[in-house]
Amino acid sequence: MYEKLPEQLKKDGRFCLWKYEERNGRMTKVPYQTNGRKASSADKNTFSDFRLAVNAMDGYDGIGMGAFDDFCMVDIDHCVFGGKMTQMVEDIVERMDSYTEFSPSGTGVRIVCKTSSLSYDTGRYYINNQKLGLEIYTAGVTKKFCTLTGNVIRNRGVEERSTEIGEILETYMLRPISKKKNDVQDIPGSYLSDDSVVRLASDSRQGEKFKALWNGEILEGKSHSDADMSLASILAFWCGGDTGQMDRLFRKSGLMRSKWDRVQSGSTYGALTMEKAVAQALDFYRPYARTSAESDFDDMLQKLIELNVSDNSRYPWNDNGSGRLFADVYKDIARYVPERKKWYVYDGTRWIPDIGGLKTMELAKSLADSLVRYALTITDERIRKDYLEYSAKWQSRNYRNTYISDAQSVYPIAMSEFDRNVYYLNCQNGTLDLQMGEFHPHTPQDKLTKIAGAAYDPNAKNPRFTRFVSEVMSGDTEKARFMQKSLGYGLTGDTRYECMFFYYGATTRNGKGTLMESTLHVMGDYGLTVRPETIAAKPSANSQNPTEDIARLAGVRFANISEPRRGLVLNEAQIKSMTGNDTLNARFLHENSFDFKPQFKLYVNTNYLPAITDMTLFSSGRIVIIPFDRHFEEWEQEQNLKAEFSRPEAASAILNWLIEGYTILKEEGFAQPKAVKDATMSYQHDSDKMELFVEEFLEQEKDAECRTSAVYQAYRNWCNDNGYFAENSRNFNQALRTIGTVVRKRPRDGGEKTTLLTGYRLLCRDFLC
Repeated sequence: MYEKLPEQLKKDGRFCLWKYEERNGRMTKVPYQTNGRKASSADKNTFSDFRLAVNAMDGYDGIGMGAFDDFCMVDIDHCVFGGKMTQMVEDIVERMDSYTEFSPSGTGVRIVCKTSSLSYDTGRYYINNQKLGLEIYTAGVTKKFCTLTGNVIRNRGVEERSTEIGEILETYMLRPISKKKNDVQDIPGSYLSDDSVVRLASDSRQGEKFKALWNGEILEGKSHSDADMSLASILAFWCGGDTGQMDRLFRKSGLMRSKWDRVQSGSTYGALTMEKAVAQALDFYRPYARTSAESDFDDMLQKLIELNVSDNSRYPWNDNGSGRLFADVYKDIARYVPERKKWYVYDGTRWIPDIGGLKTMELAKSLADSLVRYALTITDERIRKDYLEYSAKWQSRNYRNTYISDAQSVYPIAMSEFDRNVYYLNCQNGTLDLQMGEFHPHTPQDKLTKIAGAAYDPNAKNPRFTRFVSEVMSGDTEKARFMQKSLGYGLTGDTRYECMFFYYGATTRNGKGTLMESTLHVMGDYGLTVRPETIAAKPSANSQNPTEDIARLAGVRFANISEPRRGLVLNEAQIKSMTGNDTLNARFLHENSFDFKPQFKLYVNTNYLPAITDMTLFSSGRIVIIPFDRHFEEWEQEQNLKAEFSRPEAASAILNWLIEGYTILKEEGFAQPKAVKDATMSYQHDSDKMELFVEEFLEQEKDAECRTSAVYQAYRNWCNDNGYFAENSRNFNQALRTIGTVVRKRPRDGGEKTTLLTGYRLLCRDFLC
């Protein structure tokens, strides 16, 4: 259906879905996002790329295109009869010579072009010339979308047509020039009661003239008809161009006569007089001043009008109603999180904690100003006055604080509601679904609190980074591929492999620091530098203390621990909980605790491997060592490499490299190459103090036996000499049972029954012999 759309349009355009819906008794084309929510023609973020829109068309009547960036659409309605276009349309199509198609009804025409240098003076030109059925959509001028059909009339590309659009504006879209020096404003209607019109007109600068005319006096040298027009002109201003109110008041004036109702030119003398007075009016009374065209596009004001806030039982004019109003108006971009005791606010790309409540207060100020503008649109004078008094309270900080506090309970949200889709990666220019391979604009509905440090550009490459990876892996392609998978694993919140990675190099200047810093930069908010103490064994732990080190990990995916000190002892229980995919509980200082599912993976780059006493960390596969054996001599070192890899283009390329690693991981899993297996096994051997002790002090011998008390004494001395902690004799005897047979009987060399290790001989050492 849309195969013939120009490739440039498919590539660069922003699209929505649409379907017919009945509104106010007529069928209207309503725009939708690909996620099923309604789209806003004014919000580019609610539009998607072409592929997403086409794939989501089921259940909709078609796709539409937004007037964003340099795109311009010419929309001509009811101009095709019996398959033949009108002369005007043929002229426009020929002059534009850009992609052209029929409208959904088949009776209209759409033209899509580019206007990179168009200056659109809406004071001089119509946006929509309804008499001709001609409308022009351009960014910053109109907030509408244009439906597309793919039913081609002229199969051209999307051409640059700024000059041609200018010619069409001059030919078909010129507004009529007013006979007066000021253009007539749109007619607002009356904001005043009849009595208020008379009172205000009498007190105005023209008060004496008005009172004379009101009393039926005809000024010297003027006719009765001149007097009628003068009074009608004054009434036109104060009645806001409302001819019904003008007629009602004129009939009460002293100038009223039978001629007012005399039939004339298909109307009446009075009606024609009022129409002329309204047409010639330079302005109309409004209780507020129009400062700019910006008020035409006040989305907040429109929302308040739709909510009918002055006459809605949900919003009584008190603290409760004000709290609900704030919550309802901003529920898409501001939500209160009880565990954090603060609001979270959407900043256009992600949800961020509102530290100090500053952003929430600014939202309340914006609402306060809009409420004043809303109050001034109320036509009932009494209600307008009362609502202005109420809206004035919003100008007070104390009242705003109260309303914001009351709003907290309306739509509270738990921390667990954020970052739930573990496959969404929020990039600088949109959100990438790593599971589906789809990319869509930022939207608050994704509920993401993090954003990566790189933009997603699938074509970005950086040969220097690829070469760098090969260099730090000493040309070992299998090890480099495994490392790429391990880093790609950190892109998602999926923690199924339940392991942590040690990037270990006994020598300095081996590239692991540059690699970690570059990856952290690309990960942005998803990456976090973690203190080594977070995974270290502590002398004592108080569960009542804040666990900020753990709380900071909520939503993080790439947790980097850099260069832990020599001799650090690993907290095995902490490691198991952090890598075991179990729910964690943590809290920030002065805040409530909260639960979260870990999405982070631990990456430790170090010259010193920490001490491990619980060998089950190895047997469960939680420990993975990736060796960095290369040492870069001073003449090989590139001091600007970190800066090079932090450039936006390089960051996008590194992101692609990480995505490739994740893709390979999905296909291959974590099968370890020989270098990784050997390094991990070596670490396990060096960490197993029981095995090391047995290798040094016990020798297998078929009929040998030795007292376990003597073995334990040798073990304690050995631990003391090598800096290990010696467990008690009961636990030691249990460990001995894993290597041999432990029995209680009389020794062969005599004596009372005691515990013996059989099948082993205790080797003589200087301190034992």
